Amino acid sequence: MSDEGQEWMLLPMDETVARRQGIPLKVPVPKEEFEGLADEGLSGEKLTGWIKGFLENAPVAKDGNWRRRNSEIVSQLEGFIDKQPLLEKAQRLFAENQFEAAMKTLKRVTVMMPDDHSSRLNYANALANQGQHDKAFKQLRQIRDTWKGDPDFHVTVAQLQVTRNNNDAAVEELLLALEAKPDHFGAMDALAKLGVLAKIYEDPRDANSLTFVRADSVLDYLTQHWDSAERDADYYLEQMGYHAIEQRYDVARAAAERAIAATEGVCHRGEEGRIEALRALGDAAGALEAAKAYVEQAGDRAAAHIELSRCLAATGDGDGARAAVDAALKADPGDQEAIALKLWPDDRNSLQEVGERLPQIEAYAEANAEVPGAWRSLARAKLVTGADEESLQLFEKAVGLAPEDDDLRSEWWSELARQTKYDVIIADSEKIENLPERDWKLRWNEAEAYRGLNRAMEARAVYMQLNSDDTLHVDIRKRAKRAAMETGGGD
Repeated sequence: MSDEGQEWMLLPMDETVARRQGIPLKVPVPKEEFEGLADEGLSGEKLTGWIKGFLENAPVAKDGNWRRRNSEIVSQLEGFIDKQPLLEKAQRLFAENQFEAAMKTLKRVTVMMPDDHSSRLNYANALANQGQHDKAFKQLRQIRDTWKGDPDFHVTVAQLQVTRNNNDAAVEELLLALEAKPDHFGAMDALAKLGVLAKIYEDPRDANSLTFVRADSVLDYLTQHWDSAERDADYYLEQMGYHAIEQRYDVARAAAERAIAATEGVCHRGEEGRIEALRALGDAAGALEAAKAYVEQAGDRAAAHIELSRCLAATGDGDGARAAVDAALKADPGDQEAIALKLWPDDRNSLQEVGERLPQIEAYAEANAEVPGAWRSLARAKLVTGADEESLQLFEKAVGLAPEDDDLRSEWWSELARQTKYDVIIADSEKIENLPERDWKLRWNEAEAYRGLNRAMEARAVYMQLNSDDTLHVDIRKRAKRAAMETGGGD
């Protein structure tokens, strides 16, 4: 192929394809290789060899008159060869986090081969990653005709439009991306961030159930999905909790009402979720009416009185709200929210205000010495005021009074971890025989403690157990998988 007697053809390339791939608009092909080109394809290594062979050995490539008449193609062929070491250098510099040097190298390539729109796209992305959005946008505008119809290109442009506070233009670009590839995840995810679409899991425990729905049609979509099969109250309660966390309160309300309808007797979680959703939707009167009716059904359930208190407070009835809190504490002296509403200040993170209320919180705990929730509330107050050691002792005391309360124990372990007392967590975890069957937050804290003690193998085992637990929300399982990968497998 490199002999001087080799016969060559200059094969014209599709301009858009050539610019996207960063190859010359005409490429030399040995005549003997032409017929097999359609079957074998044109690899970068093969093309580089052919261009070198053509420039070094083809008589026409050494002819001055021919080179003058075809100066543009000669420049492209020589530029293609000369840019290869620069591209390798840029890649190495990026890997070494030498971003400025890497971008300068890429810029040289774009000057050397202006029609290499692949390198110009990479250069634009590098500029954007370094926060040079205007320069990146200028590069993308210049190569738009080449890359239009490519979904990744339109997503990149959309991201830059967002940085320019031009969300309408960003949406237009993302719609172009979806026209080119209707299932393009990046485009749909970006539209979700812009509020055009909503990103939802039909089943919060199944990663494969992720879908994107028009933000103004989520309830309509889910209503059809819910109606497509038999569902029980537990299903709707899970849906209620998931959508409430995502602040889709209209969906949470609808799920709560379905859970209530599917329950014989009183569906406590459904009633409470419906009241919370009504209040979040701004329907204070409707929430209050529902809360009053729920209290009549719920009897001595503290949560019912708390919901009533919140609804009364929202409608300006302070005396009624306080009376409802008292009723909640009578039903459950250890209810954390009731204690906070009764004794804590509005700003529960204010050191000064919590400190001023501390004597009352402490007196309440001493008056209810057998109630774990009273000591838990005092432990939380001590944390706010900076008495960390005393707080941990109080948490431990509360756990001793309620050893089966996983939520309480996990809060204690979280505070132990925050103060890097990982050995205490592990020592306590060894006392629990059925820990793998307990609340996921306990298992997570156990894994974090092993990780903090550099016991990577044990940490990884617990993370992987969490990842494989299909009763957990998919986001929790994803977090566990990431943590396991970060931890590695050795001590």
